[in-house]
Amino acid sequence: MRLSITLLIFGLISLFLAGAQGQSKQRATPLNNRRHESTIRNIIQPRFTQDDPLISGNHTSNVAVIVSSSRYWFNYRHVTNALSIYQLLKRGGISDDNIILMLADDIPCNMRNPFRGKIFSRGANWGMGDDLMEGVEIDYSGTDVTVDAFLRVLLGRNLPGEGETKGLHRRSLPKMDENTNVMVLLTGHGGDNFFKFQDGEELMSHDIASVFSQMYAMKRYKELLFISDTCQAFTMADEIKVPNVYSVGSSLKGQNSYASHSDPQVGQSVIGELFCSSIVSLR
Repeated sequence: MRLSITLLIFGLISLFLAGAQGQSKQRATPLNNRRHESTIRNIIQPRFTQDDPLISGNHTSNVAVIVSSSRYWFNYRHVTNALSIYQLLKRGGISDDNIILMLADDIPCNMRNPFRGKIFSRGANWGMGDDLMEGVEIDYSGTDVTVDAFLRVLLGRNLPGEGETKGLHRRSLPKMDENTNVMVLLTGHGGDNFFKFQDGEELMSHDIASVFSQMYAMKRYKELLFISDTCQAFTMADEIKVPNVYSVGSSLKGQNSYASHSDPQVGQSVIGELFCSSIVSLR
């Protein structure tokens, strides 16, 4: 199953970057374990009536919202998960103006980091490895990474002092309309139908369904790729009903999500299994 999910991530992000014109109508074999209430319904077992619920697009208007919601040094890999996808999109031609990056902790500057200011997913190599912090523009960090901020970004609702208003903490959100292809990535800790934000609050699966429904009604996307990386990740997509949404994740109901490997020089697991396999394939 992990191999299948890796291939799905590879294909979906490739479509997001390369500008695919159509979608395959071939359906995969249903999951063998029918006890799982959560499945990748939007891909393997579509809940829609038509043969192909996804409307093909030219993928010329792309926006990504990338969230690493974990704090503390031992969650190093969640930051590298987010930054690996961020750097992949940047190399694919998507500018920072169209990427919202939310990192709950400043892992590169953590006092336990032996390579201060740097973070690595493919090996530190005594500080000479590929530094994922190079050229990074972080939009939300620390205590600003909240469920409310995440939902506001998707709905285009600025706080006072943000957006077009001049202020001390001005943020400009990317413009999204019915021609925009959106990728939403969540990486962190969670469980059955919930995703944690800094161990202080939770984003529920019905919150995801609600905000996607509002985006659909407001014409804020054309196609939407939703990636969740947490334990029981697929349950976050259980209640999504609006069309043109791809939902994928790193684990099924009742399953855990694991790191790929650790780096003895860093002293931590440095990237999630899902992202390591996908990034290597996409490179």
